Amino acid sequence: MERARTIGGALRSRLPDLMVQADDPGFLLLAGAPNPGWALHAAREGRTQVLGSLLPGTLPKDSLPAALETSTDPVEAMSAITRLCWGRYVAFIHDPERQQTSLMRDPSGALRAYIWKVDGLTLITSGLPDALLDSVGVRPVVDWSALATLTALPERVGSLSALTDVTIPLPGTIYHVGKDGITTQGIWSPTAIARQDPAPLADLPRVLANCIAGWGNGSSPVSIELSGGLDSSLILGGLARRKDRPAIHALNLVPGATGGGESRFASAVADHWDVPLVEVGIHPSEIDYMAHMERSRPEQPLVYGLDHIADQTSVRSADLVGATTILSGQGGDAVLFQPRGPHIAADRLRAKGPGPTYWRLLAESAASTNRSIWSSLWRSLRPLPMRAAANFQPALAGALLRAQLEAGLPLHPWMEEAKRLPPGKRLQIAMLSNCQIFHAPTLTSAGLRLAHPMLSQPVVEHCLRVPTWELVPDERDRGGARDVLADWLPPAVRERRTKGEATGFYSRAIALQLDRLGPLLREGHLVRQNIIDRAALEPMLNGEALLWRGDHSLLATLVAMELWAQRWA
Repeated sequence: MERARTIGGALRSRLPDLMVQADDPGFLLLAGAPNPGWALHAAREGRTQVLGSLLPGTLPKDSLPAALETSTDPVEAMSAITRLCWGRYVAFIHDPERQQTSLMRDPSGALRAYIWKVDGLTLITSGLPDALLDSVGVRPVVDWSALATLTALPERVGSLSALTDVTIPLPGTIYHVGKDGITTQGIWSPTAIARQDPAPLADLPRVLANCIAGWGNGSSPVSIELSGGLDSSLILGGLARRKDRPAIHALNLVPGATGGGESRFASAVADHWDVPLVEVGIHPSEIDYMAHMERSRPEQPLVYGLDHIADQTSVRSADLVGATTILSGQGGDAVLFQPRGPHIAADRLRAKGPGPTYWRLLAESAASTNRSIWSSLWRSLRPLPMRAAANFQPALAGALLRAQLEAGLPLHPWMEEAKRLPPGKRLQIAMLSNCQIFHAPTLTSAGLRLAHPMLSQPVVEHCLRVPTWELVPDERDRGGARDVLADWLPPAVRERRTKGEATGFYSRAIALQLDRLGPLLREGHLVRQNIIDRAALEPMLNGEALLWRGDHSLLATLVAMELWAQRWA
């Protein structure tokens, strides 16, 4: 414990804003002062602590469940908080008699946390800044095997650490830290929610409106990242339609090259709700991935946030109007369920058996995916298994990663648990698992000003309980949401049949940087550690081929992993 206090003292000398929230045998808690996105809740003489934001659920805002006020049983207390509250928080319960501290991230995973085992201590921290590393006197090193896994499964950067002795706690799981080590106990999971009784799609507007209001409560103005797509349009509409609406400012990034532009839809949304819209043009030549070498060292590869221009522009736009809250539509593809295909009919068949609705869904699936009705029928009867690394090219793997691919890459724990669910729900949970990347340490997330209302616990739980054939009732993209939330949208967005994509823009951006990104990858750690094969990489570094192949996302993943490795190795 003296070692912990020594580290704490050194850390406070470097970060004077830190305050001692609890100091008990085996439990020392330091936290920053409260701010608009950060509150401190204590009970049991400081032995129970909830750090972050508790938003209105069954209980009033910032109220603790009675179980947290009295109970030393972490399962009882933390089950109560997940049932009665939602938000962005980490909860701690310390039991001095058992010499155990239990912690849990809220089920959405919106507040980052890392468990670092070092020098016989267990440090739970929201980040790994230089001030902490200097205070400890030791730095974690790269786990190349884990980085190889992330190279093939970049969506796992929010759940799997590539630093030795560092663990990213799984949201909704209790971690019991004691003298004999760390044990875990899951009390919340998407699969458990999906197995509950079905929820009515008609209740989605109420649930989503409450969550948007919760994130915007007390903030004025609110800045909204408005792409013009369905999800960000719903976030703006849900906030703007309130009688007590705050001042709202919207930001739309306009690509200066073919691919990705949705500005006319963003303008339609802003005009519909009489919200000022700032349009900022971005040319592919402005994108500079190497600029990340000049930023503070991120705890995880920035798969989300690699486009520093979009990140910086969002921050500057919010700063310009004095917005302390930034809202995005990230996560909507997962919760409102964007993918169309035979998995929808398969879910209906498993739940209700064959009937008119099943055959109609098969026909809709065939039409929306350009398959024959016979192909859709076959896939509904024999769904494809969920594959890890579906977007990775195995030929690119070096010896280290090739061995992992042959042995089978580790699925996200939520996906492992979902294996017995119908294929549509399995896919929805896989997409939700991937959404953990949106809680990355980006510039917009600093100070906890960025929130993704679509990923709020009540919205996630509600949509997991809505059958997939109601979320996707026909060939329309997220047709269920478009129906029940129709009055939140202008006709141009409500009736839109296409989804924006940025392949052309980012392919051009990477092609313009290949003179620097090429050497970075050819001579980098991924090649030297046998994660990727240099000979297989070489054809990907041809600018002309990149523009017509359109595999910019794989190259961007390699760049994100390499830049991160350069900062930690």
